[in-house]
Amino acid sequence: MKKYIYQLLAILIASALSSFAAAQDEPRKQLDDLDLRGSDCILIRTIRDYTPLDDRNLLVWGPGKRGYFVTLIRPAFGMRSSFRLGFSSRDDQLCPFGGDAIVFGDGPHEQVRVRSISRVDKEQAEELMIRFGKKEPAESPTPDPARVEGAEVEELG
Repeated sequence: MKKYIYQLLAILIASALSSFAAAQDEPRKQLDDLDLRGSDCILIRTIRDYTPLDDRNLLVWGPGKRGYFVTLIRPAFGMRSSFRLGFSSRDDQLCPFGGDAIVFGDGPHEQVRVRSISRVDKEQAEELMIRFGKKEPAESPTPDPARVEGAEVEELG
């Protein structure tokens, strides 16, 4: 009897641990449909604005509302509170190679290298904003209930 209790307890613990591990992987799975290894480059002089999504990801906006999903090598904790965005590059382009970095902060500057840059269209940028909690998803209208045959109300006596 004790043997069965220990086996049941082991199964329950293993099940709980596997569900916890799956919950930890969930945010990473959400971005699997995007190319996170993007090697696009952005002309620095064309960058107009940026939107931090979290401490490691941001959307950078160029001319004509052109969007780029930028992932950094490590978290940049000063990114969300910084009012300005700077760049460290060997030339006039920001690229995910060659040691290019983004500089944050108003006081002591924090410099973080770029891991990837992927060009995104308007719909992808919108989806990223929703996934990272920066925007609420658009509500779809609820359909009117369908009429069901035989569901009429019958009055009683």
